[in-house]
Amino acid sequence: MNTPTASGFITQLHGHINWDYAATRTRVHSLYELAKNRVWKTSEAPWETLTDRRLPPSRHQFEPLAGFAPFDALPRDKKNACSWHRHALEISDILHGEQGALLVSSQLVSSMPTVEGKLFASSQVSDEARHVEFFSRYLLESTGEVHPPSEAVANLIETMANDSRWDYKFIACQILLESLALARLQEIRRATLVPVLAYAIDFINADEARHVKFGTEILSQHLATLNADELQARSDFVVDHLLGLSNAMNIYTRLAQAFDWDDRELRCHLRQNRIRHPQPRYDLFRQLTLNMKTVGLLTQKTEQRLSSLREP
Repeated sequence: MNTPTASGFITQLHGHINWDYAATRTRVHSLYELAKNRVWKTSEAPWETLTDRRLPPSRHQFEPLAGFAPFDALPRDKKNACSWHRHALEISDILHGEQGALLVSSQLVSSMPTVEGKLFASSQVSDEARHVEFFSRYLLESTGEVHPPSEAVANLIETMANDSRWDYKFIACQILLESLALARLQEIRRATLVPVLAYAIDFINADEARHVKFGTEILSQHLATLNADELQARSDFVVDHLLGLSNAMNIYTRLAQAFDWDDRELRCHLRQNRIRHPQPRYDLFRQLTLNMKTVGLLTQKTEQRLSSLREP
């Protein structure tokens, strides 16, 4: 079956034209100034340091397949090829997430109600374009292909792009997607043996942290004006999509299919691996929970739902 290489969306975007250009010099303005001074170029990354694929992409202690008998039984060259395939699937989902952030931040330029919000959103468009540029080049030069998105990632991106409400777009992009990206990229940074990837992640993480600060600054003011039902609806929106992403095993299902492994046995191994190494999952939820609490989305109901998701 041929995998589609593109999909479309049609949305009724609710935008704002603001005729008040008075400089307010808020924290958002400071973040915009910082963004202008922290621009980096993908072309200046040390592309010559791309790791030979005869070597693994990650340190052994960070390999989630280690200890899985069918993986351990592979000869070294096949084991490295498997690790690179897994790595390519994971980075491909990150790349698709970055394109989602690119699409939504470009929409926010029109839909943000304030001029300073539009200005920062425009800087985020540039940042996200750079991230898409880096990860797509990295994948094509290191593995030779970009894999299709997992179902959960594709669903979140399409939902963000199609929703006409600026605050739902904002919550999905700045709180959910950016929080998860920060935590995941920090884990990849600790694990990677590829110098050019480590170099770029240092810059990308700085960009993502700035986007999250922008999101928490804007949303904490906006969400304070909503009633309890409106707030819970937005909080449920985050957790519902997080549940989809958390339960998405598409990457490892595809890996099992590619290497003719038993899918159930692989899932069992991965669960045991999460139990033995709980820190990455803890970091993932800690970042998101902190940002939700900062903006006022961490209701009592939501905290209970998140507690159940934290379990391996």
